[in-house]
Amino acid sequence: MSVIDFVPKKAAGKILAVCAGRVIGQPKRSVGQGQLLKNFGLSGDCDTGPGSTQLVLLSQTGPISPQGPKAAGGYGSRGENLAITLDLSPFPPGTRLRSQDALIELTGRDPPLYTARVILPGIVTEGDPIVVE
Repeated sequence: MSVIDFVPKKAAGKILAVCAGRVIGQPKRSVGQGQLLKNFGLSGDCDTGPGSTQLVLLSQTGPISPQGPKAAGGYGSRGENLAITLDLSPFPPGTRLRSQDALIELTGRDPPLYTARVILPGIVTEGDPIVVE
């Protein structure tokens, strides 16, 4: 084995859905693309604001159907802002994820949902890659 065999590879996935809602407590709807605002969350979403829970991520690790997760209602039905194909279960709070220019940091976990805050702003779009930094 060489030294390169011991260097961890970056975990990567993609964004399956970007979801926003207008009413707190109601399911969110897929919007296709959104602006992440630093220290705030997803522009246009009712649950954003300063604090440690600016975004909710759904870690979709099983088979993916075009309608979204098996939970009734599809993507957004669990209150998530981003549905992703990256298994977040091995990563502790403080782990940073990047998609294009946006950088977010995990703040909490209740699998399959994870909370995060926005470190660097940017546009996120369905189909974009997302990687652990």
